[in-house]
Amino acid sequence: MARKNINWVVGGLTLMLTLASLFGGQLLWNKYAVVNPINNAVQSIKGVESVAVSRLNEQGDSKNIKIYVKLAQVANLQKLYAELEEALKQVHRPQRYELVIQDSRTPELEQFYHSIHYSVQEAVFTGNFTAMAGSIAAKAGSAGVEAQTYVDTKNIYLQMTKGTNEMYVVVTRDSNRAGVQ
Repeated sequence: MARKNINWVVGGLTLMLTLASLFGGQLLWNKYAVVNPINNAVQSIKGVESVAVSRLNEQGDSKNIKIYVKLAQVANLQKLYAELEEALKQVHRPQRYELVIQDSRTPELEQFYHSIHYSVQEAVFTGNFTAMAGSIAAKAGSAGVEAQTYVDTKNIYLQMTKGTNEMYVVVTRDSNRAGVQ
C-alpha cells in the first residue's frame, strides 16, 4: 500500500518537473532565440527609438510575431522601413511577423491623414500616384502639415509632421487588385 502512494507522488513530481522544464525552456528560447536577436538587429538602425516583441495576437495565436518599433524623427520613412525589413529578414527568416510602427501622432495629424486617405486608396487601386502626391501636397499646405510621400513596388509610405509630432503610415499596395501592376 505504501509503495502505491510513493509511485503517485513520484509520478506527480516528475510530471510537474517536466512541465516546469518545458515551460522554462520555451521562455528561454523565446528570449534568446527570438526577442534578443530582433531587438539587437532593429535597435542598431538609426532612427529607431525602441523595440518591443509580442508573440501573441488578439486571438491568442503565437505563430505570428508582432514587432512594435517606436521611431524617432526620420528623414526618409521608405529607406528606414526597407532597413527594418532587411534586418528582420536576416534575423528571423522562416517566421511571419507584423511590423507595427509607433510614432508621436496627434489627433490633428490623424485628422489630416483621414482627409488624404481616400487619395491614397484611390492611388492603390488605379496606380495614379502622381495625382495622389499632388493632392497630398495641396492638402498638407493648407493644413500646415509637412508631408512626404514615397512609393515602391510593395508599399506607399506617408510621413506627416506638424511641429515636433510625426505620424508614419505604411499602406500596402495589393498587387492582386485590378489596375495595380
